[in-house]
Amino acid sequence: WRTFDHTGDLGLEIEADSPERLHALAAEVVSALVAEPLPDAPDVRHRVALEGDDPPDLFVHWLNTALLEADVRHVIWTHVEVTRLTGHSLEAVLSGQTIDPKRHVLGREIKAVSHHGLELDLAAGRCRARLVLDL
Repeated sequence: WRTFDHTGDLGLEIEADSPERLHALAAEVVSALVAEPLPDAPDVRHRVALEGDDPPDLFVHWLNTALLEADVRHVIWTHVEVTRLTGHSLEAVLSGQTIDPKRHVLGREIKAVSHHGLELDLAAGRCRARLVLDL
């Protein structure tokens, strides 16, 4: 994965070998941009099940849900497992660490993931997403 500058926001490009790994990696990366993970074991687990109108809508909804759940629970997601993924639904387990401001290095505040400029390719073996994060 890599970031790129976007006027007033932050762009993100992610590549993976499967759609499930792309979704999981995207949630982990977005979380790591908010706070740097520690080598500690996860102490929080949360299951998520959600739906979207189509794959791009589901992808954005998924990442915004991961951001919201992290904010509400004050955690950084360090391991994400997508257990079920269709064109319209996703089930996953988010595992992470409770954020300790004395120990974690805090990064950017990400308000949301935008549909603006979203590119999503879910072809197996060459999955790719290019998205914009609202800061």
